[in-house]
Amino acid sequence: MRKTTTIIAAAAFALPVFAIAAPSAAAEKFVLDKPHTQILFSVNRGGWTKISGWFEKFDGEVMFDQADVSKSKVTAKIMAESVNTGFAARDRHLRNPDFFNAKEFPEITFESTSITKTGEKTGKMTGDLTLLGVTKPVTLDVTFNRLAASRRNNRTYAGFTATGRINRGDYGMGFGLRFISPVVDIRIEALTVKQ
Repeated sequence: MRKTTTIIAAAAFALPVFAIAAPSAAAEKFVLDKPHTQILFSVNRGGWTKISGWFEKFDGEVMFDQADVSKSKVTAKIMAESVNTGFAARDRHLRNPDFFNAKEFPEITFESTSITKTGEKTGKMTGDLTLLGVTKPVTLDVTFNRLAASRRNNRTYAGFTATGRINRGDYGMGFGLRFISPVVDIRIEALTVKQ
């Protein structure tokens, strides 16, 4: 159960999966459609398997400039206590001071600092991730999936996929490093809705 805990740290960073970086007059506000957004993470456990998990409580906002994504900005926060790996005993351990220390550090936050377009629908987003009171830069590969109005309610939605990895040890999460990889892979499937 200790090994799985490591995975969660990475997920927190994954929250900002939308490609953006500094708002402009043309930027439009989008917020996460939470039921259709997933913040996922996985970590290698002793070389045998990768354990995966997700966060259930989070918020995120994107000031999205479609004409120039470099003038966009993303902010997000994840509630550390909402970590879930499908195993209650392991999740309790992940919330304690060995890992997320959710009582002392209840929120994991991200704020984008730059966005670079790498293709027609791809880019790299760098931002400051704060976990366990430590703030470090994180870069995610972002794919812009689709922007369209829903036939169901005529609201405009934008979908993004973001992937990346972090080293949990960089944030002071050093428990079980001999058995659980320090590297945490992150994947975020984010659906946002225009306000």
